[in-house]
Amino acid sequence: MRPERDFTPPSAFCPHPERWTAIDAASAEREVTELVASLVRALQPDYVVETGAAYGYTAQAIGEALRRNGHGRLVTLEIDEARAVEAEERCAGLPVKVLQQHSLQFVPEEPVGFAWLDSSAEERDRELRRYLPWMASGTLVAVHDTGPHFPVHPRLQALVKEGFVRGVRLRTPRGVSLLEVLADGMHSAQ
Repeated sequence: MRPERDFTPPSAFCPHPERWTAIDAASAEREVTELVASLVRALQPDYVVETGAAYGYTAQAIGEALRRNGHGRLVTLEIDEARAVEAEERCAGLPVKVLQQHSLQFVPEEPVGFAWLDSSAEERDRELRRYLPWMASGTLVAVHDTGPHFPVHPRLQALVKEGFVRGVRLRTPRGVSLLEVLADGMHSAQ
């Protein structure tokens, strides 16, 4: 683990990135991964979708949370073959299915109870639009890299203005937004 300041400089949004840690610039901050796993424990979803598995650290944490819950499964998507292989090895024995597939081509197999979107920052708003038809009112979606130094936040705000979601942005070094799907999200996005 390295201090997050090695990857993200201090800013007005998050003046102390050294308080977080990460393995590398591609993986979520360890504390953010712990938050995501805690959300899975608290929400008890049956079906979880993650985009951008990278090396599988957050997928592993989600899988361990699902195992502790006693139910549920995760499908995690990674387009890079080597990373997908490493993620699959890291998640062996957990209720996790790693697919080497682009997130915008993936079709969920059942209603999504929780989603962690952490693929290419340029695609996360499109991923959310794509998966909305599989999300019921009240579904929680966590989106990484939504700090002001990433391009995704303004595009997520368009979904808020359109009435599909509402949410809050957390001041972590890279930013995390927690979005609640509203009642009309499951049908209007199709």
